[in-house]
Amino acid sequence: MNALILNGSLKGQDGLQSIQDILEEELRNGGWLVESFILHQMEIRSCIGCFRCWDTTPGICTGVRGDDAEEIIRKAANADILIFLTSLTFGGYSSELKKIIERFLGLLQPAMTIVGGEHHHVKRYERYPSIIAIATAENLDEEEVQLFKKLVDRHSLNFYPPKHRAEVFQSGDEGILERVKGILVDMEMLR
Repeated sequence: MNALILNGSLKGQDGLQSIQDILEEELRNGGWLVESFILHQMEIRSCIGCFRCWDTTPGICTGVRGDDAEEIIRKAANADILIFLTSLTFGGYSSELKKIIERFLGLLQPAMTIVGGEHHHVKRYERYPSIIAIATAENLDEEEVQLFKKLVDRHSLNFYPPKHRAEVFQSGDEGILERVKGILVDMEMLR
């Protein structure tokens, strides 16, 4: 089983590193192969919205070539679990994490289908990874927390994960280890 952790911390922030370390250790102890990327240390350019990944080179971004996103997208498509780590930014993802999520567009087809009475993109691949999204915030604002969870729910509808979960932790929370273990157990990633 392959786990891919995408750490969307911004330069100068290191609060997500402790969560990344916990996830890596717990998953490895559970028999997972784990690979992590700290996104701000990589060259990931923003999607230019050309949609060539849909209609010209299906599944492959050719609008933005030669950056590190190509490797991450390939690994995400082959992962069993995809874990997003981010600081909570107005109820959403950090700019570093948002850049790579936007580049995931080619993992879907441009055609539409109706899922639960809503229009969603058609799958490009037979299987997709489960998703865990963990955000941290200095001060928890319930409206922002609910907005983040709704954002992850909506993205999950489009990316067809077998399971998904979103959680927000207060920075410096002493119970993070137990909460992370609990998420992994609830998602059936650990026994």
